[in-house]
Amino acid sequence: MELHYANNFTFEQLTDAYNETRIDYLVPMPMNVARLMEYCRVYDVSLEHSCVAVEDEVMLGLGMLGVRHERAWITRLGVLPAGRRKGTGSALMEGLLEAAENESAKTVWLEVIKGNDPAHKLFRKYDFEETRELIVARRAPKAEFNKAIFDQIRRITTLNHEDAIILLSHRQERPNWLNETESLQNVRNLSALLVELKNGGRGWVTYHAGLLQLTRLIVEVTVGDPVEVTEAILTVLHQRHKRQDSIAENLCEDEKWLGFQRVGYFDSFRRIEMTRPL
Repeated sequence: MELHYANNFTFEQLTDAYNETRIDYLVPMPMNVARLMEYCRVYDVSLEHSCVAVEDEVMLGLGMLGVRHERAWITRLGVLPAGRRKGTGSALMEGLLEAAENESAKTVWLEVIKGNDPAHKLFRKYDFEETRELIVARRAPKAEFNKAIFDQIRRITTLNHEDAIILLSHRQERPNWLNETESLQNVRNLSALLVELKNGGRGWVTYHAGLLQLTRLIVEVTVGDPVEVTEAILTVLHQRHKRQDSIAENLCEDEKWLGFQRVGYFDSFRRIEMTRPL
């Protein structure tokens, strides 16, 4: 088995290999070439430091590495059926950690889907420790709203992409790699809403509005009850985007999550965030 850097392969080859690693995965998440290219751009994934395991010219597995400001992020690690029970996962982890160290990263982050015990054990083997559990939530389009909420709203302000990035840069809690400002400023055409309630509660949401789906949702409550303000913000958002399905990734199980649930979000699956120093 040999490790090669991923930039020695085409995006078509990487996409095909990645999809084969997810054939029987807990949460499949299939990719196409355009989505993988976008994924690498948004999350600062460096193919020059990502790894592909090969034996006799057959791809056995791959893992990708994002690099930012003395931090690295392992993502899309997967082993093809032909590479299983051969130590492929361990070889990829060692290659990615070495690449991160060569880039002077001081910390390496990753997420593992809750319930994926083999991957979890692999990461623990390399001294990664759990930091928190994160929720991937979804909401189907629905026509019904709590109309009483609109009577509580004093002002709604619509903002553009540049304003959304300014809001994101002033968040209180530490975001996950997927939701960091560095990631979201790489997304084209973010939108934002500022919502102020009559009782003084305030907050905002940033998001990307696609034709069929709302994604990249980030809610911040700046004043007031987190449950009440979150519910109001999301009610306004979904009243304006009635037809779109919605996904909110890597939420913390906090009071804001209760606000998400009140407007129809449900727990799709969970990720466990893990980290280790280099």
